Amino acid sequence: MARTLLFEIGTEEIPSGFIVPALNFMKGYMGDRLDALKVEHDEVRVFSTPRRLALMVAGIAETLPDATETKMGPPKNIAFDKDGNPTKAGLGFAQTCGVDIAEVTIARTPKGEYLSVTRTTPGRPSRDALPALLEEMIPKIPFNKTMRWSNPDVRFARPVHWILALFGSDVLPVRFGNIVSGRITFGNRFMAREPLEVNDPEAYELILEKAYVIPDLGKRKQAIWKALEDQAAKIGAEVMDKDLLDEVANLLEYPHPVIGTFDEDYLRLPREVLVTVMKHHQRYFPMYVAGDHAKLKACFGAFSNIVPKDDAVVRAGNERVLKARLDDGRYFFVEDLKVPLKVYADRLKDVIFHKDLGTSWEKVQRFGKVALALAGKIAPEKKDKVGEAASLCKGDLNSLMVCELPELQGIMGREYALQQGIDPEVAVAICEHYLPASADDVLPSGVVGDIIGMADRVDTICGCFGVGMIPSGTSDPYALRRQTIAIENILLGKGYRISIPWLVDESLAQLTAKLKRPVSEVRQEVVAFFANRFVSILQAKGIPGDVIESVIGTFDDPVDTFQRAQALASVRKESWFEPICAASKRVENILKKAATRAAVDPSLFDQDEEKALHKAFAAMEQPFIAHTAKGEYTSALKLLAGLKEPIDSFFDKVLVMSEDTAVRENRIALLKALVSLFDKVAKFSKISTQ
Repeated sequence: MARTLLFEIGTEEIPSGFIVPALNFMKGYMGDRLDALKVEHDEVRVFSTPRRLALMVAGIAETLPDATETKMGPPKNIAFDKDGNPTKAGLGFAQTCGVDIAEVTIARTPKGEYLSVTRTTPGRPSRDALPALLEEMIPKIPFNKTMRWSNPDVRFARPVHWILALFGSDVLPVRFGNIVSGRITFGNRFMAREPLEVNDPEAYELILEKAYVIPDLGKRKQAIWKALEDQAAKIGAEVMDKDLLDEVANLLEYPHPVIGTFDEDYLRLPREVLVTVMKHHQRYFPMYVAGDHAKLKACFGAFSNIVPKDDAVVRAGNERVLKARLDDGRYFFVEDLKVPLKVYADRLKDVIFHKDLGTSWEKVQRFGKVALALAGKIAPEKKDKVGEAASLCKGDLNSLMVCELPELQGIMGREYALQQGIDPEVAVAICEHYLPASADDVLPSGVVGDIIGMADRVDTICGCFGVGMIPSGTSDPYALRRQTIAIENILLGKGYRISIPWLVDESLAQLTAKLKRPVSEVRQEVVAFFANRFVSILQAKGIPGDVIESVIGTFDDPVDTFQRAQALASVRKESWFEPICAASKRVENILKKAATRAAVDPSLFDQDEEKALHKAFAAMEQPFIAHTAKGEYTSALKLLAGLKEPIDSFFDKVLVMSEDTAVRENRIALLKALVSLFDKVAKFSKISTQ
């Protein structure tokens, strides 16, 4: 007969961001451990609220399956002497296994005959095995931070107040510190304070729901979103910000919607100010005009963790708090507009970016010069706008609004620039130079934002490497990995042909006075860092690993590297491609061991096969070079099809390592010329031919 396991850890309120990672771990851990015990079970279900983490597994057999264990011993010829009597080795093995030597069997293996003992241990009751499994799991649940409380021997995200552990109707004895398990749980802290007794795991959800707790996170999220949509529809509004849903759901046990309003005069503020205050500071859902998501309505959706006696009281409280925040925002906006953005930018002289890299003003001066160099290559006609945008793009960091709401950096710079009559293209670049903020974020809409964003990031990357702040493991406090990928995604997304070593050199030239390490060493490490990050980009785009390895060794221009990788991936299944790769590997092995001539001398050819290969090579060399120079790598690679037959014949009929030194070196020179041509696209020897 199968039973259901129910396990719940009751705590004080756990931070919302801790909950989902903990649930994912619990689900994976329990599934893996039950599988390791070879016990059949249904899917592991998990539940959570701010005050509990729980799991339920149905279909667990009452008895674990029998465990069969085979131990191998010494070889038969060592365990027994010539007369068949057991030696010390044989007797010792039997004693170790707890059996008489007569019970030992001989197992025939590919390596010979060995002593063997097979023992079957009857399956023990599941209720005896599960407590230890659960006790091992609790301290392993991952949290960003843990704490101690009056229970000094254990740590958890928040103090643990109860443990519920049932196998069927039986309580499992589970202990965590001085907390001992039982069959008691608790409902909503404010609406159902009495202990709740659970006798049947299958009744767990229903018992809690009656006590104003929705333990299923998915159901809670659905309830929140449906309530929002229903309330919004009544007032001609829509809700959009589903990114807030997870956080709000993990803050509540029993969500009750409250729709509030605010004075329409606040709509004069930039839309992002209102949204940021509502979402990031109050966890309210902004509401938008139905059919026009660019416009906000003067209302919001909030949630209470209880069903209040009077919604109006809760609504008034939420509106009062929001009004105070919006009043602050309006004050900041008005006061900030009294100060020119350039003045704010000059005040960066008093802001330390990093103790070894100077002030934020110095950083702006550095990457401003890099930005102008980039503009010279990408958009010379935009140099003036690039210079202006670079000098102003960090100015809003000193504004009252951004000091209070850091999420609005760049956005407020754009708004203040527009209000102060600065060129709209410059204003947009001030905002968008922070894009992309993640690997899947949008790119800046204009070239000025692209240039400033890349210049700003490369200054941070080179500066950090230059003073020894190099990412290691999971430690990357300045997000250098993300910033590197952002530069490469801009170059790829916009098709800008920029050499990464050149870009690094431009940045390091501005950092000379700040570097604490040799510039050549920093340059090498930063370029390698860019190459390593580009590998992950290529992997994400589905480029095979061996193709990546073949092109990344000559990484310079990300667009060019990507085009070469794409071309190789597109032709690798062609019938002629494998022999070309195999030949490349063979030639490289030959070149490692032998000297070669400076150039091929056709007069030294004495076999038709080498003449044919040289002729085929000469016919396609210049077209191949012309295609690669234009970035037409697929077209270039297709020319290699004409070399398949000559290469095959050459290696079948020609002895490369001729006894005649001149002939040998000439043949090797021909092969070297071939590989040198291939290398314009990739190291073919790195590509798997399997």
